[in-house]
Amino acid sequence: MKCSCAMHLVFCVLFFCSTARAEQYRFVTFHYPPYEFATENLHAEGGIVEVVKAVMSNLGHQVNIRVFPWTRALKMVRTGQADAIFTAYKTPEREQFLDYSKEILFPQAVYFYKKEGGGANFEGDLKALRSKKIGVVSTISYGGIFEQHKANLQLDRASNLAQSFNKLMKERIDLVPSDRNVAEHTLAKLGISDKIVRIATKLESVPSYIAFTKKRNLTNLRDDFDRELAKMKLSGEYETILRENGIN
Repeated sequence: MKCSCAMHLVFCVLFFCSTARAEQYRFVTFHYPPYEFATENLHAEGGIVEVVKAVMSNLGHQVNIRVFPWTRALKMVRTGQADAIFTAYKTPEREQFLDYSKEILFPQAVYFYKKEGGGANFEGDLKALRSKKIGVVSTISYGGIFEQHKANLQLDRASNLAQSFNKLMKERIDLVPSDRNVAEHTLAKLGISDKIVRIATKLESVPSYIAFTKKRNLTNLRDDFDRELAKMKLSGEYETILRENGIN
């Protein structure tokens, strides 16, 4: 009888510890297909969304992921309304209120795109593009190299990548920088993949991360997330999830 009671006590302690560890978190992201986007029923989907869900599930946590405009999503983690945001480039300004993961969530390969037969070209020197009109999305960063030179470039701003590609088709601009997966997804959706070409020289490979609000003490969650993400990369689970969602 004493043995049975002791075993029951051990079971209760273990059950309490496991359930106490599992928590509900609220993450935010933005419309950036194929990495993350909202479906018609407002569910968050995409390759990186599935990676984040898998990490949190493997850690034993529940997570509610919502898609918002980037500015709103960033404000939500700044004020503590959301626990984390992804995928985010690391900047000194954002580091003031965000606790970034150390493990890269996804490295984004940024290239320039031009209209088929267009005269513009890029061979690695942004200074050579000062006479060209470059279409950028207002809320997107294209990495440190582009940030250093953009003050001396002719930028044409749009609210989304599709608008920039449409301007490129009408020859109102000369070049459009974009992550390769995002560009190919957008061009296919617009039906102009055969009319816009990617310039071979890469602008930059930009690491993007998940970042946690500093309004709450989430250091342990950040460290757990890093360890689990690294483990998934080693096991091949990470690559499998991305490949199944059309990301390479």
